[in-house]
Amino acid sequence: MKSKIKKYLSGESSSSEQKELLEWLRKESHLSDFQSVKEEWKDEIIKNGQATEYQQNWTNIQNSIQEKIQVQLFQAKRALRIFQYAAIFVLLILVPAITYMTQFKSPDKNLVYTTVSADLGQISKVVLPDSTTIWINSGSTIKYNNQFSASNRDIRLTGEAYFKVSRNENLPLIVSTGDLRVKVLGTEFSVMAYPEEKEIQVVLEKGKVELTSSSQSELFQEMNPGQMASFSKEKKEVTLSSVNTELFTSWKDGLINIYNLPLSELALRLEKRYNQKFVVDDEIKNLPYTFTIKNEDLSSILSLMEKITPVDVVQHENVIELKYNQKKGIK
Repeated sequence: MKSKIKKYLSGESSSSEQKELLEWLRKESHLSDFQSVKEEWKDEIIKNGQATEYQQNWTNIQNSIQEKIQVQLFQAKRALRIFQYAAIFVLLILVPAITYMTQFKSPDKNLVYTTVSADLGQISKVVLPDSTTIWINSGSTIKYNNQFSASNRDIRLTGEAYFKVSRNENLPLIVSTGDLRVKVLGTEFSVMAYPEEKEIQVVLEKGKVELTSSSQSELFQEMNPGQMASFSKEKKEVTLSSVNTELFTSWKDGLINIYNLPLSELALRLEKRYNQKFVVDDEIKNLPYTFTIKNEDLSSILSLMEKITPVDVVQHENVIELKYNQKKGIK
């Protein structure tokens, strides 16, 4: 039966052979065998460089089968028999056609997504099928589909992640986050795109990346190592600056480098690192801080802040208030 199936798929089977195959396929147990032989036939076609010929042959087969369907419909004497033949013929048409569509064109409706998240206060690390390594920061999520590294290298990011991308000249990796797209071939970079932030930041350590926008077709920006791109969600504009990349990427190694950071933003960093909610008084929200957090617990950090700045730390149930201490004043 294998040879007859291959002849059928190649458009070379006779009417009697097609009829025999039809009867054979009426047994549900034979469908898996048909699928297995079809996969083997398809691999042989691709290996021999006959994919285009295969597509044309299949179009001819569809036309021929459609004609046969019409004949069967008009000649059948019972409605049940009409339904059975039509269903079997449609199966013969759809099984290879759907396989062709999914494997050669990969429609979105057949994609299955995998989600990897990092809980608040945690950092997750994942290695993708193409050997790309991703560090996912606290409270962040990435998604990729079952065609990743086969027909695409598309990743959706919410939050912050660091990417060490395996190089592939023919299949670029694209990170989508909100309105911004980051396209790379092989490089190391980080993206910070928390929903509550006004900007999306891309910091490049190695290689080269391209930035585009899904809503602004004219936006195109290349980046070089040592640069940070800040994308305004409101203005849809990119601003480039030269930075010490370690200040923005060391979190993946368990370090948080704070440099001249306003207390309002520092509180957000501490929330993600320690899974603790903060409220900051308006009088001190712009108070700048510079220090490095490694393995220190939160109480030690807050105690240091109280000593060197006019801040009082007050705990109210699950919320920590950072209040202005007027006696110390702001210098």
